[in-house]
Amino acid sequence: MRILGVNGWPGASHDGSACLLVDGKVVAFAEEERFTRHKHGYGEAPLHAAAFCLQAGGLALEDIDVVAHGWDMPSLLTRRGLDWFPDSARALDFLFPREYFPRGRDPELVFVPHHTAHAASAYYFSGRDQGAVLVLDGQGECESATLASAVGGELKVLEAVPPGWSLGYFYAAVCEYAGLGADAAGKAMGLAPYGTPGDLTFGGGLSFLDDGYAVGPVPRTLLSTGSTDEEADTLRLWLAHLEKTSALPPNRISRHYDRERGRYVRRTERDPYDYRDLAATAQEALERSVIAMARRLLRETGQDTLMVAGGVGFNATLNGKLARLPEVRDLFVQPLAGDQGVSLGAAGWVAAQHGETITPMTGTLAWGEQWDADAVRRVLHRQGVRHTEHEDIADAVAGLLGRGQIVGWHQGRGEGGPRALGHRSIVTAPFPVAKRDRINLTVKDREWWRPFAPSMRLEEAPTLLGDGTPLPYMIVTTPVPDAGRAAMPAVIHVDGTTRPQTVTAEDDPLYHRLLGRVAEHTGHAVVLNTSFNGRDEPVVWTPSDALATFARSPLDALALGPFLIRRSD
Repeated sequence: MRILGVNGWPGASHDGSACLLVDGKVVAFAEEERFTRHKHGYGEAPLHAAAFCLQAGGLALEDIDVVAHGWDMPSLLTRRGLDWFPDSARALDFLFPREYFPRGRDPELVFVPHHTAHAASAYYFSGRDQGAVLVLDGQGECESATLASAVGGELKVLEAVPPGWSLGYFYAAVCEYAGLGADAAGKAMGLAPYGTPGDLTFGGGLSFLDDGYAVGPVPRTLLSTGSTDEEADTLRLWLAHLEKTSALPPNRISRHYDRERGRYVRRTERDPYDYRDLAATAQEALERSVIAMARRLLRETGQDTLMVAGGVGFNATLNGKLARLPEVRDLFVQPLAGDQGVSLGAAGWVAAQHGETITPMTGTLAWGEQWDADAVRRVLHRQGVRHTEHEDIADAVAGLLGRGQIVGWHQGRGEGGPRALGHRSIVTAPFPVAKRDRINLTVKDREWWRPFAPSMRLEEAPTLLGDGTPLPYMIVTTPVPDAGRAAMPAVIHVDGTTRPQTVTAEDDPLYHRLLGRVAEHTGHAVVLNTSFNGRDEPVVWTPSDALATFARSPLDALALGPFLIRRSD
């Protein structure tokens, strides 16, 4: 079968994406934000992402058997009193206008319930035969958490938690209250270790049960009308509760015109760092709630394999706690955990319903577009960029990293997800510790307390992490022993953990070779790796994106395919 999985709906979505699945194998995957350069792609249909996937497969939309959408849009809208199309043909025309996708025939349009798509993305692409599946996010159509079993290729829902009791929305409300922004859960996770947890119940807002949790400020049966979700109402109720129970007032956000940047920028009344105790309290409350649910799920299913998806699955600190539970023998967190991943899951679910065998993930998310040396050379010549060409770009860059330089690394196919894994990365030696401050404050233009992560050869993991378990997706934190702290101090967070990526030659031969060349200069096959993007910018996609970000950022060099561009030139 040829299945085009999609997420994103015009005017009512975020993190739009597309995935082409042919005979159960991912041929291409991309996120809409990479093309439009609008972070998270709010309200954008995945037009560019779908067009790329079709082109990568040499197909047109009329060649597709099924378009699988990762939301049950008819149910989502009609349940809230909103209009829906009289037939699927008009719905497909709205999603994929014929002026962009001319076709002689329409593929079948299937709407997969959101949490079903999340669960499918975790199960069918994990390579596991069976296990327990936990989906946690802001919300789906009418649930914010789903507990399911996965056995024999079948997913069975055991329980669903309604949107009003969403842990994702609870955490988002704390982020908003602290002035970080409701969509900045990663920032709160990074801030939390600097604080001291207080009252985990938030003045009675949360209560903890042996098998889960309960919420006080938001009705369990909350249903918003005239809107596609319960987010605004849930956040409003949580923010009112936080204002009554928190030691600090809400960190109000305003916008002012910045002449140097030539645009409006956010400004908070207080430094968000002042809210570190609030972040620490929210993080521990989240962990306590989720761990209780996970233990119950594993107990009731009799499983010791846990698979996780949904936006809360990006909380690497929580994932580290789950991985170290005695009940968990095997943890798989789907690395496209957020809504970008439901295009993958929707396609996988449809394929599974038709009896297809799905090829699991193998340690890479590099399913995007790539440019060969001739294409990159044309871009460099057209823009008049001075450069040198290298037979072994890994060796050339390793020499720069050995001298402490910071390098943009744009190689091979583009990757999915918010965390670059060695194809669209900024890399440097993970020492001294001051390197972290330089990258945060000047290169990334972000808060000083944000942590970084290492990429290392899997062979180095026993020494640097004290454990040789593969962790290819930079989505699980782990404590770091003394040897690792000494070798890579710039990627050790204040709580003594890091969020590593282990790299094998099979998954990524070029990046693996770079790490090996780095070891010849530094003694260890490890680098500090952060996503190649500037402030409020999606990860770079094209060579032109990389050149533009390089021009704005104080990087020392850019490795663009076999070409090296140096700041000094």
